[in-house]
Order: sequence, then C-alpha cells, then structure tokens
Amino acid sequence: MARRGHEMPTPGAPSFVQELQISQRQGNNVILQAKVRGNPGRDVRFEWTGDTYNQQAAWQSLKNRMNKNVSPNGVIQLTIENATRNDSGTFRVVVTSNMYGTKSSECYVAI
Repeated sequence: MARRGHEMPTPGAPSFVQELQISQRQGNNVILQAKVRGNPGRDVRFEWTGDTYNQQAAWQSLKNRMNKNVSPNGVIQLTIENATRNDSGTFRVVVTSNMYGTKSSECYVAI
C-alpha cells in the first residue's frame, strides 16, 4: 500500500529523461551524466569506442580509471579520472530493466 504522496513505481522499460552528456570537467577528470527511469531494477554498464589504434589496451587502461555511480533517483554518472587524449571516443551507457527492455544513450568525448 502506497503512503499518501508517495506513488508506487509502475513497471516499465527504461527511458532516458536526460541523454548521456558531459556534465563537468574538473582538472584532468571528466564526468558524464544521464538520467533514466524504469522499473523494476536497472542494470547499468558503460561501453567505449575509442579513436586510438590499440583500442583493447586503451580500454583496459580506461576501465581502471572509471568510476560509475547510479543514484536511486536514476542519475547515472561516470567519472573518468586522469583523462588523456587516448580516452577520446564515443561513450555509451546501456540500461537494462529486467524483462522490460534495454535502452542506450551515447555521447562523443574529445580530450
């Protein structure tokens, strides 16, 4: 039973309220942010397609400097620490909401 003023979430596919974009640059750090809604639950992952010749090695280095944060209200942030030119490329956030489907959003980051 829902409390007055608090609606129960309706099950449904994820959808983006805010597409993935660069929200801040702090020194050598870059923060990407999106906002999503959809229930029940969300699995969030990030993908990257880089501009560099050796993408596999660059991806391994990048993964070690990425911090993901997903808040209960649907704000998704990815912080890239000590970003370098090799990190330039297309970042994609993929959100899966159980049986209701998958949505993605992407943005290009130039460092």
